[in-house]
Amino acid sequence: MSDLLAIAQSGVRAYSRALETVADNVANASTPGHVRRTSTLAPAVLGGLPGPLELDPRPGNGVKLVGVERAIDLLRVDTLRRADADVSALDATKRWLTAVEATLSGPNALDAPLSDLFSSLSDLASDPANLAVRSAFLANADAVADRFNDSAAELEKLDSNLQLEAQVEAETLTDLAQGLAEINGQLRRAPAGSGASVTLQDERDRVLAKIATIVGVDVTIDVQGQAHVRIPDAGGPLLVSGTSSASARILPSAGGFELRIGPKGADEPATLVSGILAGLSVSRTYLGQARDHLDALAVRVSEDFNAVHQQGVDLSGADGGDLFALGVPRVTAATANGSAARVSASVADGASAMAMTLSFDGTQWTLARDDLLGSVSGALPLSLDGTSISAIGDARAGDLFRIGAERPASALHLRPLSAVQVAASARYTAEPAQSNVGEGKVELRIGSALAVPATPPFNVASLADGSLQLSDSLGTVLANGPAGGWMIGDGFEVRVTGALVDGDSFSIDRTAPGSAGNGNATALLALKDTAGPAGTLADQHDLMISSIAVQLAATRNRATVATEARNRAAEALTDMSGVDLNSEAAEMLRLQQAFQANARIIQMARETFDAILAAAN
Repeated sequence: MSDLLAIAQSGVRAYSRALETVADNVANASTPGHVRRTSTLAPAVLGGLPGPLELDPRPGNGVKLVGVERAIDLLRVDTLRRADADVSALDATKRWLTAVEATLSGPNALDAPLSDLFSSLSDLASDPANLAVRSAFLANADAVADRFNDSAAELEKLDSNLQLEAQVEAETLTDLAQGLAEINGQLRRAPAGSGASVTLQDERDRVLAKIATIVGVDVTIDVQGQAHVRIPDAGGPLLVSGTSSASARILPSAGGFELRIGPKGADEPATLVSGILAGLSVSRTYLGQARDHLDALAVRVSEDFNAVHQQGVDLSGADGGDLFALGVPRVTAATANGSAARVSASVADGASAMAMTLSFDGTQWTLARDDLLGSVSGALPLSLDGTSISAIGDARAGDLFRIGAERPASALHLRPLSAVQVAASARYTAEPAQSNVGEGKVELRIGSALAVPATPPFNVASLADGSLQLSDSLGTVLANGPAGGWMIGDGFEVRVTGALVDGDSFSIDRTAPGSAGNGNATALLALKDTAGPAGTLADQHDLMISSIAVQLAATRNRATVATEARNRAAEALTDMSGVDLNSEAAEMLRLQQAFQANARIIQMARETFDAILAAAN
């Protein structure tokens, strides 16, 4: 009788635990990361030693719960983890490239102000002496510079935010690594096959999944269920090993970002191949390329317009100067500064910003060029080679500031010019002599930044042998050449084409003050269609936009493919590890019947025992 009771009692206990496992599956059917549990039952051996979860019935045989197992395939888990890392990288890249594209093609797009600038040049060419038209041209030129500044500022803000996100992800990675190490420690202490052990394994896998969204990892699981993590593969540095974890930090680099694993000073580089950090690194590379394209366009606008503007003369008869300037300094305070003093810098018109260092020794300031070619000391404000420095707030001994040139797109600005100073007229005019018999036409090509010219006017004469001769007003011959070829003068080049007759001549003279000529305005307008190495200005602008748009489209396509692969991997894992409520219901029914059968045996044994006692009395 005692054997009967012991056997039934073991069954009630074992099937009760198994029912708890089924109930746990049903309750967590929708819980992310929950892996379906299965109960393993086995015959209890007479006189056997107690198991970890259930005492063997003594005396008699019965059933016992050997353990609780997870229905898991670690290979499928690893496949899903890697697929999630790929999707996370592409999603991050897609998100940031979308922001870059919106910055360059949205309200800060350059095509509209450039179009307005050339439209005002068309008006200037039609009415070059009109001061209102000249002022409108300067306003549009200033608007172009402002738009470059705004676009550059937005891209710089994106870069700052991108770096901030990378720092946050690196800190999160460090926290997750610490959490995983703690789970490893708990797994080491938990009995194998226990409910606590499988719950910890679920949590371990959830943490690993979060880590994989940040950075690509290689994971190995030991016999105790502890996870050992390297980045990005088995040859990379250890992030987690047993109960030990390493810190992660992210550093800006020429290639985007560099991930370092380990204590500062003894850390190791980890290659970024997938995960959010890899996506951010790729995004920063493309962002840097966009900033380089914007800077290159700003430099071209400045150089092209300045070169042509220098070739003309303004209403006062003075040579045209630079239209745009790039000399704006950037001041960066050293991180070790002991005060909150703020330093500002400015560059005189016509000067260029250069690398300098400003230091304070507690008594006086010193401003020195980094190339050691000049320095000044004393109280602020200080000036050196056109750069002026001033400060707000009290400084402390040892404070240091770096002065350097801004990026071209950030520094581009219109020089302080008046409407009179717009060089709309060509520097020289050329006219055929009234006595000419032939049909020759003269062309001028103006140079800039030249030596003091010979005395104008200049004269081009057709000689008996069909050649041409260029001379100044004193009769000094400056050049000889064939008809149709360019001859170099002082500050210009000249070419005569068409049918010439011996004795034909052409006069070249300096444009007089107050001229209403439009030769240089027309030359400035021609910049719209002038092709450089990257095409016209519009072509170069479109190339800047398309370089991001093409990468964004490719990233979107890759993200779609990667997402589909991730979904397939998740479905394959769910098929094995997910909870099917119908199957759990069938299992619950089977276990309930077994539980009830064992309970009925106990009841029958009690009734039998009571009947025997009653008969004995």
